Amino acid sequence: MAPVTRRTFLGSAAAFGAALGLDTLPGTASRASAATTGTITDVKHVVVLMQENRSFDHYFGSLKGVRGFGDRATIQLAGGHSVFDQPNGSGRQYPWQLSATKTWWWGVSGEQLAQCDGSLDHSWSTQHKAWNNGKMDNWVSAKGSVRTLGFMNRSDIPFHYALADAYTICDAYHCSILSATGPNRTYLWSGWIDPSGTAGGPAYDGGSESGLSWGTYAEALQNAGVTWKVYQNADDNYGDNALAYFTQFTNAPASSPLHQNGMASVPSSTGSTPDDIAAAIKNDSLNGTLPQVSWVVANQLFSEHPDGPPENGAHFVNLVIQALAANQEVFDSTVLFLNYDENDGFFDHVPPPVAPSGTAAESYSGTGLGLGLGFRVPMVVVSPWTRGGWVDSQVYDHTSVLRFLETWTAALGTPAVCHNISTWRRQVCGDLTDAFDFANPVYGLPSLPDTSATISQATANSMINPSPGTNSMPTQESGTKPARALPYQPNAWVDRIEYDANNQILLWIDMANQGPQATAHAHYSIYANAYRSGGPWQYTVAPHDSTTGTDGGTSDFFNIGANYGDGQYDLTVLGPNRFLRRFTGNATTAGKSCEATTYYAPAPDTGKEAAWFKMTNTGSSTVTFTITSTNYRADGPWTYQVAPGATVSDHFNAVAHQNGWYDFTVTVSSDSSWSRRATGHIETGATSVTG
Repeated sequence: MAPVTRRTFLGSAAAFGAALGLDTLPGTASRASAATTGTITDVKHVVVLMQENRSFDHYFGSLKGVRGFGDRATIQLAGGHSVFDQPNGSGRQYPWQLSATKTWWWGVSGEQLAQCDGSLDHSWSTQHKAWNNGKMDNWVSAKGSVRTLGFMNRSDIPFHYALADAYTICDAYHCSILSATGPNRTYLWSGWIDPSGTAGGPAYDGGSESGLSWGTYAEALQNAGVTWKVYQNADDNYGDNALAYFTQFTNAPASSPLHQNGMASVPSSTGSTPDDIAAAIKNDSLNGTLPQVSWVVANQLFSEHPDGPPENGAHFVNLVIQALAANQEVFDSTVLFLNYDENDGFFDHVPPPVAPSGTAAESYSGTGLGLGLGFRVPMVVVSPWTRGGWVDSQVYDHTSVLRFLETWTAALGTPAVCHNISTWRRQVCGDLTDAFDFANPVYGLPSLPDTSATISQATANSMINPSPGTNSMPTQESGTKPARALPYQPNAWVDRIEYDANNQILLWIDMANQGPQATAHAHYSIYANAYRSGGPWQYTVAPHDSTTGTDGGTSDFFNIGANYGDGQYDLTVLGPNRFLRRFTGNATTAGKSCEATTYYAPAPDTGKEAAWFKMTNTGSSTVTFTITSTNYRADGPWTYQVAPGATVSDHFNAVAHQNGWYDFTVTVSSDSSWSRRATGHIETGATSVTG
């Protein structure tokens, strides 16, 4: 297959399908042939296509509307640097577009070098080094190459961007473990990696993909009477079928369903693994034999592993979509989850939620390190119920796919339960159902770019060393996307400062998950930006209890006294969906008598939820509080005179005028070191737009 430098677009998906000999659906909405209920039971088939080794920022940091390069609610690295401005030996480096490489090869374009940039180390050891306990400041050193910061944009991977524009992308979907391919695929197929080593594990790193014996989700489906199958070429699957890691499958008789559905190969007729897989899926689609649950496993060249070019992966994904679309009724009743097992060594800027120390089944005792969640990876949900270019910012990981299957099979009356998923993951990670609108499907196949041009393995192997041609903060496409409602409402504030014996000064931070929209646990982390070491510290906050009307919450204190800042503090609280609070000040100066806490309540003028600030002055002199809009609003600032012992409150109509988004900084006249920044989104239970 001859390499090319630029992909072109076809006028319609039908033309592409005809070129491949595959039937397609029109790009406009059509009616499903079967009666529908407007619920999850309208799903008849679920197809899981897990590709290899790409991080979210690496693929989609430039996509409009997602939490990408334009994110304003980021952590700060030591020295006050942006998380995007990573240490690079004696200097620093921003993410850079791989196709803008300064490396020059005769007759080879920058884009082709970007397609063939090669893999980086992604072992347990280097993933944890890059993460650096949540500090996210060690990427280049850990991965041994500035290529860790390389990314692609719409011009490089047009099919992936078109798919995200047509369907739903999840921008808080994480791989399951800070480790390699095998452990993450083990999570996808079974829900855990046996960290205590009771059934062949712990399968925590690459090279541990054999001899496992705990129950897989395929067996749960089999026991529940739900049909399932793995579409693969067993001799050319890059070791990516995780069922082959389990002895019950490797030792299964050839006549058993475990072997026939989980280990066997699709018929070989074309000599090409991708085409054979697509042909088998198309045949089952047309003949009414597509199982209820399918896993699809590519070969190396089409897996999108950095040794397999993205445009090859796009071609394989398109083959699978077109094969499903060969039968309109099948396509109009199918969910395709396109996800990626791990990030390879590629940078992502969002710290993954991690379980607090001591959480059951969430650490590996051999190292004392937490398992995950891992870094963000792409997830696009292709189905009639996810059309429209939506963004879902709920926290998910690979076990979320299993939980979707749990929810779906239970609704069908054939519940298949995965007993391996930890309690903490079930609390923090959703089941992906909130990415769907089952009441308003859009049937048919949208027009998608041509993917027929691919790159040979020999070509891919020959070009693996692009280097940065630029060093400036990359831009993100302008604009927003429609956003799904989220099941939490985070909040945090400074509750009090205590002055104890032994020169201890304790600053207490409250974290809450408030209101009836908060139905899921929220993860928080607290970072010390200056004055003290340690952290970040991890927290899981329960949701609002609708039976009692009480909000979930937790508190923690930070010693900012002697040897920990001597009164000075600079702390950031990070939560889901760009939630951030930053508190700066000095507990020994005038600002110690001032506080501004946030809460959510209806605005008196609109009746819609608003962001409220309660400004309190416990000092002996009048203080001027100033609230400045950092983003989303162009007016202000607003000033408030707060007398000694008084409290003044004001609100900002974020829902009525900014689609729920707010970003304000509060300062006081009495102390230039004191500030409170509050940014986030107010949930109403309804859909919104991205920030």
